[in-house]
Amino acid sequence: MRHSNNYLTAFSTILFSIAIISCSTGYNKHSDQYFEEGLLFFKRMEYSRSIESFDKVLELAPYGKDNNIVYYNRGMAYLKNRQYDKSIYDFTKALDTTPDGDKELKFDILVFRGNAYQKSSVFDTAIKDYSDAIDLFPKHKDIKHVYSSRAWIWSAKGDYSNAIDDFSRAIMIDPEFDPAYYGRASVWFKEKDFQRALADAKEAVKLKPADKQYEDLLYEIKSSM
Repeated sequence: MRHSNNYLTAFSTILFSIAIISCSTGYNKHSDQYFEEGLLFFKRMEYSRSIESFDKVLELAPYGKDNNIVYYNRGMAYLKNRQYDKSIYDFTKALDTTPDGDKELKFDILVFRGNAYQKSSVFDTAIKDYSDAIDLFPKHKDIKHVYSSRAWIWSAKGDYSNAIDDFSRAIMIDPEFDPAYYGRASVWFKEKDFQRALADAKEAVKLKPADKQYEDLLYEIKSSM
């Protein structure tokens, strides 16, 4: 059986990687086959079929040692299928059964469950999941995305100070992280701090000139000055 480790944020693309799980831990060739099918359907963006395949794995091996990974992958498929409540359930099951030593997987689960809560507009719980992920793995290679995702929630809640702080942290980690400049510009704009908004919007456009939403924000800021 295999594990697809996908990282998804508001501004990042899906990365599909695979790690091997032994078949001697409660699985058989049929459950392994369904798991492989689930990964393949996910990669093909056939999320409902992916979910059905992972369902069969859990039916065939309800006490499999690595079912935390099955729940994680099915949660990913539910998330992509916009079935957020079911996604949250699966991520919670995966988190509860993942060993404490597997920080990488726990980090991913917290982030994706935070995404599901964010999509469900359960903002405070999403913030907690993102914060727990940051505390668990502060030097993770994708930590800038977590700060950025949490910043957008602060902004949606009207907490502009925390939003600016988180976008700024993301920029400190990666000074060429254009989504954070765009996000911070949008917050400065809401605060009517037009000079700072303009500077950040210009930087976002400079880093990614083909992005229309960056150009639109820059135009809106200039029009308001």
